[in-house]
Parts: sequence; structure tokens; C-alpha cells
Amino acid sequence: MTRGLVVAAMMMAVAACAGPVPATSAQDKLNDALLTPSSSQLVVGEFQDQKHSFHVEVEVMPSRMAVVGLTPVGVPLFTLELEGGEIFVETLGAEQFPFDPRHMLSDIQIAHWPEAALREKFQAHGLILRAAAAQNMREVLSEDGTLLVAVTYAGAGGPDGDMVIEHFEPSYLLRINALNELGGE
Repeated sequence: MTRGLVVAAMMMAVAACAGPVPATSAQDKLNDALLTPSSSQLVVGEFQDQKHSFHVEVEVMPSRMAVVGLTPVGVPLFTLELEGGEIFVETLGAEQFPFDPRHMLSDIQIAHWPEAALREKFQAHGLILRAAAAQNMREVLSEDGTLLVAVTYAGAGGPDGDMVIEHFEPSYLLRINALNELGGE
């Protein structure tokens, strides 16, 4: 597998409430504050002047979440599993993720989880959720007001439709076509 495919897979940026590691940075707090997502997506990501597309399937169960990344022709790239607060990562080949794989989980969660639940979890971790229904967007800010993540929903689809997710550290942009909802909470 090429490094480009692994980088593309990782651009799906995102975090789960996992691990006993204490949250020290704004990104750590963002990673630790999140809940379980429920969607299937086609992703076009931009990271370090590269553009890649891949498909993501998400399976959500009461005690487990699995995310599988596939090439456009259906070849598996990676599997992420969140179970019992632990994250398990499997990639094809010897390539490792270029950054924390929890980013992949958090992007899905930020975009799809109900606003009230996100707001409560973020507040507990010193983060701020700012949502503007009229503008079809969500933003996550640090305690000092620094913008960490911006999600912009296309049209009236909200979390069930197409969207753009922009992360500012690490810096990347995702254009996501929601293929279907898997159900969930």
C-alpha cells in the first residue's frame, strides 16, 4: 500500500473517548470528549497539498464501534475499533498512521452526534461547541476561543447530508458525501 493511501485514510481525522492518557492540549481534550458516530461516507480529503478519496463504513453497536476505510474500488485500507474505551488499529502493510487515528473517529462524531450531547461532553473537557443552524455549521473552539474544527453542512441536509470538515491542527480539509445512515442513537 502506498503512503499516499494511508495519508488519505488518516485525513478522515478524528477522536474517541478512549484511553487513560490525561488531556493536556486542546486536541487531546477534543479527542477525549467525543461519543459514538453512525454513518457511511465517501470522503475526498486534502492534506499537505495532496488530494485523495476513500470510502468509510461505520458500524455502531451499544458497546462497540468499527470504522473500515476502503479504496474507491473496495480494497480495505484500515480498520479502527473502539471497544471498552480502547482503540484498536489495523492497517494493510507496514505503513502506520501519520497522526493519531482517533482523529478519524472524532470527525465523524463532531459531524453526526446530536448537538446537546456534544455540547455537554465538550464542556466537561473545557471545549466550546458553537452551532449556527441558520448557517448550517458547527465549530469546536478551545477554552481561549481558538477555532479547532469547523463543519459546514450542504443545504438543509444537516448531519445527514454532504458536508465539509476543516481541522486547523493538524491542518486538513474533508469533503464528505453521506451515503446512508446506519442508525444509532
